[in-house]
Amino acid sequence: MTLAELIRAARDLSPADRVRLADEVMADLEENAEDSTRVDDAWHAELRLRIAEVEDSRVELVDGRETMRLARARIASRRAQADM
Repeated sequence: MTLAELIRAARDLSPADRVRLADEVMADLEENAEDSTRVDDAWHAELRLRIAEVEDSRVELVDGRETMRLARARIASRRAQADM
C-alpha cells in the first residue's frame, strides 16, 4: 500500500477510528524519539569519557594513517597465519 492509498483509506475511517489511528502513530513516533534520545545520551556519555581519557593522558592518540597501517599489518598477519 502506498502512502497516498493509506491516507485515502484513513479518510474513509470514522472520526473515532481516525483519532485512534492518529494516537497509535503518534505513540510510535514518541517511542522512536525516546530510543533516539537514549542513543544520543549514551553517545554523549561515551564522548565525555573519551575526552576525559585524552585530557588525563590515559590514552594515546594515534594518527589516522598510522592506525590504518597497523590495521593492514594485523589483517595481513592473520591472513598469513590462516594460509599456514
